Amino acid sequence: MRLAQREIDLPLGRVYYPYGFGLRLTSNSSEVLDAAEENWGMYSAEYDDPSLTVQVLVQPGGDLSPQPVHSSQDHLYSLVASRENYAVIDFDALFAYACVTEQTVANHAWFRWFYLDAMAGIMLAQRHMTPMHAACVERNGVGVLLCGPSGMGKSTLAYACARAGWTFVADDASMLPQNHAGCAVTGKPHQARLREDAPRLFPELEGYETRSRPTGKLSIEIPMATLPGIRTAVRSEAGRMVFLDRGNSAKLGRMGVEHALQQMMQYSRDYRVATQSRHEMALRRLLRTPPYHLRYERLQDALEALEGLTA
Repeated sequence: MRLAQREIDLPLGRVYYPYGFGLRLTSNSSEVLDAAEENWGMYSAEYDDPSLTVQVLVQPGGDLSPQPVHSSQDHLYSLVASRENYAVIDFDALFAYACVTEQTVANHAWFRWFYLDAMAGIMLAQRHMTPMHAACVERNGVGVLLCGPSGMGKSTLAYACARAGWTFVADDASMLPQNHAGCAVTGKPHQARLREDAPRLFPELEGYETRSRPTGKLSIEIPMATLPGIRTAVRSEAGRMVFLDRGNSAKLGRMGVEHALQQMMQYSRDYRVATQSRHEMALRRLLRTPPYHLRYERLQDALEALEGLTA
């Protein structure tokens, strides 16, 4: 019989600040801390909200974790992939615990995606931040959120903006604090994930390895620091929201605030009612600046439209 999990010491610990919020991570494996450093090492303390606690126990042997199944009941949330790979979250205590195999944690991208990102992101979204399915770029001190469902070209357009001299903040996920004034948006600017055919549009990306994401979607993951002339920032004060739509002609126009809010809130529907209310309050703060709708086919048309918004 294996040693009871409560009897296994977790002697390794470090404090990280994902998206600016405090998180205390402990584990019995240095691989866990290495993966966390890849994920959150670029962030520093920004907010004084209550910190999160995450414990990860790594057990020898076992198989690579399948994709976990998510379920919740009241303040408890679980991610269960197998008897050897699972996690439990307590929203009220801001505490998460995971048990995974050595093979799972050795695959940093897999472990980060299904466990570290998931546990931290789910807890932060409950009480601290509002996640938005939006890229973020900045020009002339104005942050622009590029919003829309998958397939609208958010990441591609954000990278095209970065090539044109804009500051790159996030490729498809931007975070807005729930409990703080202002519209400071935080992203993951150290990397961009683009479609596998991106080198057709951007020749400098030729040679980057195409990988299958844990979700099965093929993409190119680009470390932005390796590209000359690209400016990045962890945070930007958002001044424009632009909802993207692929079409046959270029057209930029105003969009109704309630329509924009409805589109943004669809990503919050799985949270508790109190959390949804906090998300809505944060998004309404962001929508004090009128949102826009941009239909485009060519990247150049979209760039020119966005430059007009930030002139």
